[in-house]
Amino acid sequence: MAGSLCPPLDLDAELNSTLSLLGLGGGRAAAAEQQQQQQQAAGGAENAELPMVFLCAGCKRPVGDTLSWVANDEDAGCILLRSVAAGVSVDKEQLLSKRPGEYGCMVETLLCSGCSKALGSIYRCTPKHLDFKRDLFCFNVDSIDSYILGSSEKKALTDEEPLTLESRAVLEDMIQRTNNVLKALETRLTAIESKLASRCNKV
Repeated sequence: MAGSLCPPLDLDAELNSTLSLLGLGGGRAAAAEQQQQQQQAAGGAENAELPMVFLCAGCKRPVGDTLSWVANDEDAGCILLRSVAAGVSVDKEQLLSKRPGEYGCMVETLLCSGCSKALGSIYRCTPKHLDFKRDLFCFNVDSIDSYILGSSEKKALTDEEPLTLESRAVLEDMIQRTNNVLKALETRLTAIESKLASRCNKV
């Protein structure tokens, strides 16, 4: 019963004065400013031309990309690349092209190593008007599909921002401030308990 006679202490005032030491406003403002800058940078990147990956129309295995782009031949319905992915194999047997306007052309067939689908040709011997195709990888547009990197509409739902040097510095500062507050709270709590015990003993 003696405990009920202890005079009440102004605990709210004690805690409120201690919590005021936290002072995280500056850190939050810096984090918000950094997030805004990152969003502006991302918006600028979206305006840049995005690379494209070419896929086998049969098994969707990557066969090339626009980083090795040379040209496209609309009349022949093909695109020309200077290099291809490892998933493309070349049949070394040279054949005489049967395409209209390609009389005298010797070609090697490009095959998908995943599903063996014929993807196009390499021109090894050409007349003068087709010299621009020689030794390049010519993919038939009907044999490939394409995918633009970064064109995905569905994105992971997350509020987490990537940890950078700037955000890490802000986070470390916030942790240090929080540790200081916790130590201050522990000291205040010890003092409050001591005052409470002293007053109860006097009753």
